[in-house]
Amino acid sequence: MTTSIQNSDIVLKQENILDVLRTNSWFNNLPQYLIDTLMQCGSLRFYQDSEMVHYQGDPARGLYAVIQGSVKVSSISADGRECVFRYLSPGNWFGEIAMLDKSARTHDAKAISPTILLTIAPKDLTMILDKYPVFYQSLNILLCKVIRNAFTIINDSALLSVSARLAKRLLSLAEGYGEPHEKGIQLSLYLTQDDLATIINATRQTINKRLVAWEKLGWIDAKYGKIVLVNLPALKQISEDDEE
Repeated sequence: MTTSIQNSDIVLKQENILDVLRTNSWFNNLPQYLIDTLMQCGSLRFYQDSEMVHYQGDPARGLYAVIQGSVKVSSISADGRECVFRYLSPGNWFGEIAMLDKSARTHDAKAISPTILLTIAPKDLTMILDKYPVFYQSLNILLCKVIRNAFTIINDSALLSVSARLAKRLLSLAEGYGEPHEKGIQLSLYLTQDDLATIINATRQTINKRLVAWEKLGWIDAKYGKIVLVNLPALKQISEDDEE
């Protein structure tokens, strides 16, 4: 493994990187020889907060895994409106679509905190696929996870209320970014009401109304972009409700 980590005081050992990657079930279920090969071919790079990993339309330059930090995957419309598809926490892989079809990137990917990515370069991925064709099946499984997630977002947008969508997304973010807090689980991501609105395809005013109401009920504590989930059972019940 090679490193290209700049402007970072973080020291990463290979076993620490492997521990992060093994939190992902897709990676953890790979045969050991593929895990060893990916680790040997991978290189590390540090990204500053708000630094672009790639833009929509860029050529594919790698298959990525988040080791530390976070990556936002989104698209920007011609009039500047942003559509956020997902936030990628440590252990998550991305970039498989363009690497498989040799086409352009489908979305923007931006680091939203100081972030370290493991990168498998195109030439190395080609070598792995030539040597171990079974890895095509593994990449297809990774792609299917992305497609299933996309269908879930579409279904939720069409069938669930705003309250259900918001509660469901907060609970989902807690799985990747949740940290213990004296009141419950705090999201380590800094999220504005505009961010939450773009995630679930709602207006900022609607998000504000829900958050204020839930805070009065004692379900959450939301201040300065930091959200603490206090009453998880209540939020789970709302996430399963299709009524406003």
